[in-house]
Amino acid sequence: MTIKITPEKKSTLTDTSHFDNCLDNFFKCFINTINADTGHLPISKHEPDWPSPCQQGDAFLSEEMLDSIHWQPVLREKNNDLSGLEKALDTKLHPDIVLFFTRYWSDQIDAIFQQGNLTLLFVWNKADMDRLIENQIGHALNKLRNKQTLTFFIACTDSDYIISVENDSGKVVLERPGYAIEKELSPNFSQFINELEYGQLSL
Repeated sequence: MTIKITPEKKSTLTDTSHFDNCLDNFFKCFINTINADTGHLPISKHEPDWPSPCQQGDAFLSEEMLDSIHWQPVLREKNNDLSGLEKALDTKLHPDIVLFFTRYWSDQIDAIFQQGNLTLLFVWNKADMDRLIENQIGHALNKLRNKQTLTFFIACTDSDYIISVENDSGKVVLERPGYAIEKELSPNFSQFINELEYGQLSL
């Protein structure tokens, strides 16, 4: 099942605040879609050693649902956990990148963009944030080493391509790790989020 993430009316807010609203709208539509389709919150694999503020209630005990638990995105207090990434690279991150990774705790979410499948790489817990920073540093250093435009990845696809954000411009782009940007997908993060559909296309 898919649902179009309906863009909000044009706002007079700043660009950053507008992206807040777009991301909030995306998560609201995601939860509403799951509830309409199943009658309950999303379900994720339950790993006792990998807890998250997103988890709701206790893990299922039935054999059919063993090692699963309900979850939902959780709005966080304003906190730039990515300051360590900025310090390591001596680079100021684009505000949209910071918001994407720090506004919510969330599991990864499957979505569709321009008839292609992708998985948005949100952050599940503090340890997941630490792992994300390590991976982003490796990605960024490879970009700088190859004298390529600095990007930070925000989604993977069902191929060897990833979806990233140009740090200087905020454009959403398609690329392969180790290679230069191949295609611009959206001029900004807000438009990209607004064009997403929740779900996955059957291949």
